[in-house]
Amino acid sequence: MRFARFPEEVLLTAERYGMYLRRPLALVSGGPDSVALLRVILALGGEPVVLHVDHGLRGEESREDAEFVSDLCRQLGVRCEVREIGIEDDPNLQERAREERYRLAEEVSVRLGLRAVATGHTADDVAETVLMNLARGTGLRGLAGIPPVRGKIQRPLIGRTRREVLSYLRELDQPYRTDPTNLTDKYARNRIRLEILPILEELYPVAAGNIARAASLVREDLEVLEGLAIRAVERRGEEVVLPLDGLMELRPSLRRHAVRLAYTTLVPAAAPLPSNLVEATLGLLEGGGGTRTLDLPGGVVASGRAGAELALYIEPWSVVSGSEEIRAGETVAFGGWRISARELCGYDPVDAALPEVAYLDAGKGPYEVRMAREGDIIRPLGLGGTKKVFRAMMDRKVPRDLRRRTPVVVGGRDEVAWIVLGDLDEQFKVDERTEKVLRLEVARIS
Repeated sequence: MRFARFPEEVLLTAERYGMYLRRPLALVSGGPDSVALLRVILALGGEPVVLHVDHGLRGEESREDAEFVSDLCRQLGVRCEVREIGIEDDPNLQERAREERYRLAEEVSVRLGLRAVATGHTADDVAETVLMNLARGTGLRGLAGIPPVRGKIQRPLIGRTRREVLSYLRELDQPYRTDPTNLTDKYARNRIRLEILPILEELYPVAAGNIARAASLVREDLEVLEGLAIRAVERRGEEVVLPLDGLMELRPSLRRHAVRLAYTTLVPAAAPLPSNLVEATLGLLEGGGGTRTLDLPGGVVASGRAGAELALYIEPWSVVSGSEEIRAGETVAFGGWRISARELCGYDPVDAALPEVAYLDAGKGPYEVRMAREGDIIRPLGLGGTKKVFRAMMDRKVPRDLRRRTPVVVGGRDEVAWIVLGDLDEQFKVDERTEKVLRLEVARIS
């Protein structure tokens, strides 16, 4: 491919996926792919800002990479931002470095008012990703490889192979840096790049491009399938829920897509959920009642609740602690809930019967909201006795994994006045002797 055609082919990719190349933030490491990215954006009339991230992992070589990128930007008349970060060498080094680059890219792009972040991923990167996901065990999401656009991240070179990139740079007589860590067999991706793809290219000379094109077709089919599966997925505050009724209306393959959609809704930047974990998540609904949980990558917990629904949520490091004061005329947010309070002159039994509403005697306050605790007691209306709060939740079929994450409203002596969406305490009820009524209404924060 002559270098004059290379920018034209990249422009076709950008137009196809609606990429914005007029003024993006370009991530440039100094390697061939990112240098080609910078040159092609300029060739297409763009005015990029460059971000170079120095991970400090290779000592003097890292410093020389930063100097190379800075010098290149000066020669080309491009603004360059260099950021230094420190990451210790560990088995997840590449993933951690990627996360830090994207974090810094978001920070810099917001500060400079840039609406797009361009990276130098090529068709070879897509092929490597597909092969890795296939070997690990994945569904269509993993076989779809790297998306051309995700949020403000865009990949203009994704339709071009590394061979084409190197040819373009040669014809421009454009030097670049080579990272020696990319030539070691320490990381799985490197071994695929150095050992497996070359064999495939010997057997099929355009193997990388073919795999990337197949991934593109899979991605288009996946969009259709996910459009069908999305009807079984609901967002409820901090949780993504798949009700059993809606899930069972889908064919088995679409159920698996629904689980993957729920997972990526919570952790959109995570690797695709492997097939064995998708099946294990669906298996939580088997075996009747009770609550069963499963830990998934990224701190996500899957919960099968009494054979009624699957819920996925990110496990907090600890249950929300502390409390928040509830004041009339104000709204407070706590633990994924929004509690609104206002004083009334009377009592509306129809309104008070709504599960999200509680009428309390304002004179028994001040009131606060906190999470339910072991040992909390409530005197449910009409029961004539006391009951443990967690037992009251169990009687109302609140799933086990939600009980410690359910707020309660407490009075001045830390006595439970109301279990959110549940029982009201006899002591705090509104009757004919109540002078001031406090109406509370709760809603999950979506």
